[in-house]
Amino acid sequence: MRAGRDPSPGDGRRVLVVEDDAQLRDVMAVVLRTEGYQVADAEDGQSALDRLREQLADVIVLDMAMPGMDGRSFLATKARIPAVAAIPVVVVSGSAPRDAPRGVVAWLEKPCLFDALLRVLRPWS
Repeated sequence: MRAGRDPSPGDGRRVLVVEDDAQLRDVMAVVLRTEGYQVADAEDGQSALDRLREQLADVIVLDMAMPGMDGRSFLATKARIPAVAAIPVVVVSGSAPRDAPRGVVAWLEKPCLFDALLRVLRPWS
């Protein structure tokens, strides 16, 4: 925490936003940065894995339905990589969960309110 100011909810924590809708991805990034998070983004699962090789995240916000490597494939691959397997994942998806995929700590249905996303992210702040 920096001296002389109240802490931001994010206070510099790293969030990786994985979302194929560029407009939604950009809006999420702006909202999270405003709350003090450092944000990296990716348009699909493979791009997300590439980003994680560059810099680890404290938490991942993941869409499930994406072209190329979708959310389920990303989660399965992530689980096999020791350096990233334990990073918690918050799913933001247009569908309700059929089951709770391994590594998912919360599931929000689109359209979700950003307040709900920020509440879910608070434990990693």
